[in-house]
Order: sequence, then C-alpha cells, then structure tokens
Amino acid sequence: MTLEIAVDTLHARARRSYERGRLTLAARAALVVVPLTALCARETEEYARCGAIGAMLLVATIAVRWRQWRGVQASTAGLLTGILPMTAALLLCRFAVGWPPAAAIATCTSAGLVAGALAARPAMHLSSFAIAGLTAALGCIGIGFGTAVGGIVGVAAGALAAESLIPNR
Repeated sequence: MTLEIAVDTLHARARRSYERGRLTLAARAALVVVPLTALCARETEEYARCGAIGAMLLVATIAVRWRQWRGVQASTAGLLTGILPMTAALLLCRFAVGWPPAAAIATCTSAGLVAGALAARPAMHLSSFAIAGLTAALGCIGIGFGTAVGGIVGVAAGALAAESLIPNR
C-alpha cells in the first residue's frame, strides 16, 4: 500500500464521517417536527393528512439542514414562521368547528400572510419560506385542502410583499 492510496482512503473516510455527522445534526429536526405532526393529528383527527404533510415537512427540514450552508438557521426560521398560521388553524379546528369554508380559508391565509410578512428579512432563504408554508399547512390541513393551500399562499405572499418593501443594502 503506497502512501498516496492511504491518504486517499483517509480522505474518503473523513468525508464520510463528516457527512454522517451533518446528517445526524439535520435529523434532530425530527425532535420538533414529529411532535408538531402528532399535535396536528390529535387535534384535527385527520391522521393520514397530517402524517403526509408532516412527512413532507420532515424530509424538507432534514434536507435543508443537511445540504445548505446555513440550513439550520433557515429551517429554524421556517418552523418558527409557520407556527403562527398553524396555531391559528388548530384553534379554529378546536373552537370554531362549524365555520364556513370561506371563513376558514380566509383565516389560514391571513395568518400565513402575517407570518410571512413578519418573517421576511434579507437573511431568510427561499427554503425558509417553503418550510414555513409546510408548517402552516400542517395546521390548516385538518380543516381542508383549501385552507392548507391558503396557509402556504399566505406565507409566500406575505414574505414577498414584505421583501419588496425592505430596501436593498
């Protein structure tokens, strides 16, 4: 075995260990996403829908945390941003069961709009808004598919509107 082969082998092993560590760090997002999904499923009794959105949120969060340079900050910002419309939707499910669908869609969209506007800042990445939209959809999916789309659209619209108002540096 020559020295050159040993260095290449050592480099490959170091790279694998480095990537394994990054993936392990990224997988810690499950400590937040799984309880949010369970809360959604328990409150709305829409286990399959909440499970599907929760799985998409988990995959997106892990991918962002693992593959992006500032993925941990981006995913954390996205989760925190999406909590506002998620909470509004879960409260709506709990206390206003008989609301008309249009009012429910308006509530989820408005909450998403406010959350997106509050979270928009130059440091946020596009992936933050994707995670925020999925987090919002997690709470809104219990009411219906339209409210989940409304929450996602609200987060995106609020972020874009606020982003356009922030002056360039």
